[in-house]
Amino acid sequence: MIRKAAAIACLLLAAACGGNANTSGTTDPEATGSDMRTMTEDEAAQRAEEHIKKAVAALPEKPTLTLLRADSAECLDPTDNGPRGRYEVSRSYWLDNLPEGRNAEFVDALHEYWTTSNFRVLTDKRDGHDRFVSVESNDDAFRMSVKESVEGDLSLGASSPCVWPDGTPPDEVDG
Repeated sequence: MIRKAAAIACLLLAAACGGNANTSGTTDPEATGSDMRTMTEDEAAQRAEEHIKKAVAALPEKPTLTLLRADSAECLDPTDNGPRGRYEVSRSYWLDNLPEGRNAEFVDALHEYWTTSNFRVLTDKRDGHDRFVSVESNDDAFRMSVKESVEGDLSLGASSPCVWPDGTPPDEVDG
């Protein structure tokens, strides 16, 4: 239970952190409001999985991925100042069956991968027993994080910027 709560808190923190850069997942950086197009929720889920797969490939040992969370939630207070009605898609996994006592090495490997793959670091807490790193892709504004639970388990997550469910805004947007 603590493991699940820690991972969810980690993902919520990663989603809450960030600036007001183009985090809308738009295909046109000049588009705003109801004219902006985004990837769809399904495309965002696929992209989150791709980010996770690439990050896992950077680890010196290959973990077993155990699904922790696969959902989407409405962006109620978008940091990009865009309209409501868009969703953030999240995926997270436990990194199971990794050798014990090497979490610092695994977190460092992810940090190295991210910083050399055009991600910017939002939070870097690699020291101590509760390691946590969150990053945002400069290419597509997806956020990723790795978190060590109090039990010493690692979780890895990815979340999309705010996207329209079908990639285009509805005819009328409340905002």
